[in-house]
Amino acid sequence: MEKLKRFIKRRRMIINIFIYLLIIAGLILIAYPIYTNFISSRTESENISEWDEQKEDLITEDVSNIGNDTSSADDIGTEDIQAGQGEDNPVMDVEQNGFIIPEDGIELNTDDYFPLKMTIPKIELEYIVHEGTDTATLKKGPGRLTLTPFPGEEGRCTISGHRTTYGSPFNRVDELEEGDIIYLETRGNKSYMYIVTGLEIVKPTDVYILEGTNKIELLLTTCHPKYSAATRLIIIAELAEFFSFRPGAV
Repeated sequence: MEKLKRFIKRRRMIINIFIYLLIIAGLILIAYPIYTNFISSRTESENISEWDEQKEDLITEDVSNIGNDTSSADDIGTEDIQAGQGEDNPVMDVEQNGFIIPEDGIELNTDDYFPLKMTIPKIELEYIVHEGTDTATLKKGPGRLTLTPFPGEEGRCTISGHRTTYGSPFNRVDELEEGDIIYLETRGNKSYMYIVTGLEIVKPTDVYILEGTNKIELLLTTCHPKYSAATRLIIIAELAEFFSFRPGAV
């Protein structure tokens, strides 16, 4: 009888320990997104401040270089005029088919675009976007899927981001609707304005969604539904305007 009592007591203790462990594990699962979001939010605020400061430094440097430029208006050739460098127009690139596109012959690379700042007024999103979608990069914030086009290029520039952890930058992208605006801004003083044209939910294996079209588009991708990676939510937006401002232009 005594043995039976000890056995029951021991089994009850094991069950209690198991229950406590489950509770602790549950609390950790709940606390983990909150913790990562708190840390990421603080880090992102610092990143945005640093990004803005670096952009201001670049603008100041460009303005200083323009002030030190001794060339006269007579030195500006026809090609410069066509590129907008001799006009009372801050846009520096050639307009074609309703869009402002970079001049032919100018090859741009990753450093010309990233990191850039993304702003979506509808959902109060302001985040620094980096190059790449590896685990380490997405912990810092949204990242561009490499091998997809750069912003402003024909095809679908694709940016991915977490929805519930590491600052959850794309937590509210499901609230976007047709006509909402997405801004991308580079430190090189280029601004892209995209207009949302649709939302799609696809499987993780549906890579066809990345295939380029004859349009200049932006895709935002994130897991769907929240707290699950079963499918992907895709926000599709099309370029509406692109401005490249010359510091000090009148």
